[in-house]
Formats: sequence, C-alpha cells, structure tokens
Amino acid sequence: MSACVLHIDIDAFFASVEQLRNPLLRGQPVAVGSGVIASASYEARRYGLRAGMPLRQARQLCPALRILQGHAPIYRCFSERIFALCEAYSPAIETYLDEAYCDWSGTERLYPDPGAVADEIRRRVREETGLTVTAGVGRNRMLAKMVSKSVKPNGLRLLRAEEEEDFIRGLPVGRLPGVGPRTERLLEKLNIRTIDEMRSLSRDSLRRMLGAPGLILYDRCRGRDTQPVSALEIPRSIRRETSFHEPTIDPGALEGTLYYLTERAAKTARQLRLKARQLGVKVRATDDWEDQSIRKLQAPTCRDSELFAAAVSLLRQLHTRRVALRLVGVVLTGLVADNGLEQLDLFAEGDRIATPSGQEHACQHSRRRSELRLLEHLDQIRDRYGYSSVVCGRSLHLLGKLEQDDHGFVLRTSSLTQ
Repeated sequence: MSACVLHIDIDAFFASVEQLRNPLLRGQPVAVGSGVIASASYEARRYGLRAGMPLRQARQLCPALRILQGHAPIYRCFSERIFALCEAYSPAIETYLDEAYCDWSGTERLYPDPGAVADEIRRRVREETGLTVTAGVGRNRMLAKMVSKSVKPNGLRLLRAEEEEDFIRGLPVGRLPGVGPRTERLLEKLNIRTIDEMRSLSRDSLRRMLGAPGLILYDRCRGRDTQPVSALEIPRSIRRETSFHEPTIDPGALEGTLYYLTERAAKTARQLRLKARQLGVKVRATDDWEDQSIRKLQAPTCRDSELFAAAVSLLRQLHTRRVALRLVGVVLTGLVADNGLEQLDLFAEGDRIATPSGQEHACQHSRRRSELRLLEHLDQIRDRYGYSSVVCGRSLHLLGKLEQDDHGFVLRTSSLTQ
C-alpha cells in the first residue's frame, strides 16, 4: 500500500469528556450545548438527537436528557493529548477539533501492518485519556474517513485496495464528501441515490450541474482523492457564535461580543491563509425571534477592522426591536486563498491624501499593509502567550464582565464547534 492514510475520530467528543469527568453521567443521555446541541452522547443519539438540533426539540424527544454547557479549555486539553499521540506515529498529521488525518505514505517498512498500528493508537488513547476513538485506514484521506464512519463508535477498519470497489459503490450518495443536502436533493430528483448510480453521470454533466465541485465529485465517486494530508481544503465558511450568559440589550456587550467573535474568525482565516468575500451576522432574541443577513465585501479581506465594520453595520440593521438578544454570531463565507495581492478601490475618498503640489497619492495599500503586519504580530503574541495576553477593540467592553483563561474569554457557547 504505497499511499496510506489513517483517520482518527473521537467518539461523541464533548459528551464523552463530560461522562468521563462525572461517572454519574455514564450510560445516560447527555448533550453539550446552549441553544443547540454541540455534541450528543450515543445514548442520546438513540432518541434521534444530533448536533445542531435545538435543545427545546431535544428535550421533547428525550425527557431524561442531561444538558451541560460545556468546558472548552478541558476539551482542548483532551484533543491536544490525543493528537500528540498520533504525531508520535505519523510523519505528517492534519488535525481538526475532534478528528485527525495521519499520512503514512512511504512507511511500509516501518508499519508493515497499518491496522495493528491503528489499533495500538486506539489502545493508548483509551489508556491515557479514558476516551474511545474510531479509526479508519485507507488508500487516501477520503476513503479513510468514509471507512471510519462506517464502524463508529469505537471501531477500526483497514480498507484494502481489493475491497474499495465493493465498499464505496453501494453507499448512499450523501456519504460522499462534498455532497451536501442541496446536492443530494438535486441528485435524488435524477433518481441517483447511491455512489454507484452517480458514476453514470459524465464529467461534463456533473460540471454543468454543479460547476467546479462537480469535477471533484466525478473523481471522488470513483474512489480518487488527490487532497494531501496537511494541506487544508478551503472550508465553505468560518463561523463563530455564542449565547450570552444573560440576555442583553446593552450595545457595549453586544458589539463587544461581536468584535471578539469577528477577530477570532479573522485569526482563523489568516492561519489558513484565506480571505472572505462575504460576511454574515446572526442574532436570536429572548422571544425566539431569529434573523441573519449576509453582505458582500468590497474586496476579499482577513483584516479585523474591515470585517468588523461590516459586522457591526449588519448587527445594527438586524437589531431594531427593543428586545434582549440571547445569541449573536458571525460567519465568513466566499473564502478564497490569500495570494498576497491587493485590489485597491480607486474611488475610496478616505484613502487619498493631497501633497503640497496638489497631486493625490493613494495611501490605501500602505495603510492596509501596516494593519496586516500589526495583526500578524498580535497573532504571534497570542499563539505564544495565550489569546488573553492582548485584548483590543470593542472587546475591551467585555473586561470585568466575562471570565478569561489562556484561550480568551470564556463564552457560554464555545466557538470550538464552528
């Protein structure tokens, strides 16, 4: 097996940690979240509960449900320990919140039996953290993830080359990475419900139906995936949102929280070397009224000031009723790779200065470059000394109102799941 990828998935991560911390919760239906479920134990999933489901609906389906707000710093400690174990066995590793990809390509002499190594990692994770993980080993990252999902929870499967066709052909089309609910509904209208049936569509047909993603799906439904481990795919969005500890109508608290969420989302975009072309804001009030709006930005950006200017404008546009809000969120969409190039606005009045000779020179580029350098330094400081080492902008309004730890303000609803 020249190319070999291990996919590790922590089972019911947040809920499992809470059950581990409190033995009385073991074997009980548990959900972590505020407003909506961020993580549900497998006991809760038997009642149809799932991530993203409103807690009010979850209580109706499972009256015995135990609901916890969660402890983001504790979850980080567990995930960092598990990923450190994976790194000890892997030349290259790509990590997310509750899953990791380990590239074992070229390690045949070191790992003649990849399945045995995966099982050893699972055993060590259980012994050293008390959590269970599901592992899948495949020729590429896509197959590794698909096979691990087929044996959850606490399972292990090695998908050999001769087994790939039988495994992938009969799966529902919705199990193929990149096929979301909208694409799945579109394919169902064509009576295409399995991956094997999807193969009947030509490359050109998928391109006309879905655009560039259709070309990727043409290869993926045939088991081909060229995405390497450690090079992140561009996500569809970067979302950060939280519920308030107490509903509020205070502009300082609302805009301070929005600024904090925006700068956290912007920092993630910079880490992934991405820019956003659109920004959206979401609000939810105490009377369960909810609204959101998305705005196209003048140019793709990952700068805090430009993103927050759009965010606060949308917040003021949405929050026009005198009713307290219990949730606010921001989302960056239309993400594109940051190639270091700038598109200047020739008609931005505030970005020009006049020289004594009367000639105008655009200072827009230098101003933006200066801000970007400042943000890069702030990111480095926060990475080294903790996010709370620097508090700036409107998030200063949160000082003294919210607790802080090394990872920043302690929010009621963790942004980790976004």
